[in-house]
Amino acid sequence: MAMILVTGGGGFIGSQVCRLLTEQGSEVVAMDKTFACDLPCRMTQGDVSDPGFLAELFHTYSFAAIVHLAAVRNTASQQHPEAAMRVNIGASLSLLQLAQQTNVPKFVFGSSISAYGPKGYADYGEVPETEPAAPNNVYGVTKRYVEIVGEQYRRQGRLQFVALRIAMVVGEGVSSAASAWRGEIFEKLRATQPTQIHLPYASHEIIPLIHVADVAQIMRTLIEVEQTQHSIYNTPAETWKCADLAAYIRSLNPNVELMFTPATVRGDPEAIDGRRFAEEFGFTPLAMKDRLRV
Repeated sequence: MAMILVTGGGGFIGSQVCRLLTEQGSEVVAMDKTFACDLPCRMTQGDVSDPGFLAELFHTYSFAAIVHLAAVRNTASQQHPEAAMRVNIGASLSLLQLAQQTNVPKFVFGSSISAYGPKGYADYGEVPETEPAAPNNVYGVTKRYVEIVGEQYRRQGRLQFVALRIAMVVGEGVSSAASAWRGEIFEKLRATQPTQIHLPYASHEIIPLIHVADVAQIMRTLIEVEQTQHSIYNTPAETWKCADLAAYIRSLNPNVELMFTPATVRGDPEAIDGRRFAEEFGFTPLAMKDRLRV
């Protein structure tokens, strides 16, 4: 039976993708090193950078599509660049080769807006897909590397490769300690006592946000469409000034205070142009204010 493989299926985005695809009637295999909770699909534990594990996986199943989300995340990539090269690049190339060898028709790659590098809103506005990639950190470089190889596969007719450059994903259930605020802005809205959320940005900084449920819907669309017009899409994203986000959350619950603790140099654009995907597929995400009010 043909199935959809979701690597990183136990993660924040991956688990949402697996649930949505399963709810819509697809047969899904979720693959990850660990799973924090049960998913309503087949789950297989293994290391995406282990060639033997991947070979056995592709021997066991026939895949109609691959959603590749497994990766060493941004902060960890800076701390462990060798792991980022092994997983983000090496494992991705192995998956592309296996997909081509086993005639998998569709490969959806979870890329990142970090591929653009830092782009201030004042200078660049909302950054479109036509803006040249110029990553300034390890994570962004690994994502762009895979995009280039995937686009080559696509041009040669070997695979329908499409990369989704994902903005800052928010929603309940974020597992990364480095990005805990992305979940806390939802989870702590229920607080009955004063509580703080530490945002790793200055109050004047601008950030492009998208809810995890919308990312899952976009992934589903890219899987189901017969052929995309482009090989790279930005996720639609809402542009928020950090001070405005803090004020809105406080208006919903006065117990919640966002603390601005600027961290390292930014490696991504402040604002993203998501019109390419929105117009091609008629997609309109639910407003972030409505997401936060629920």
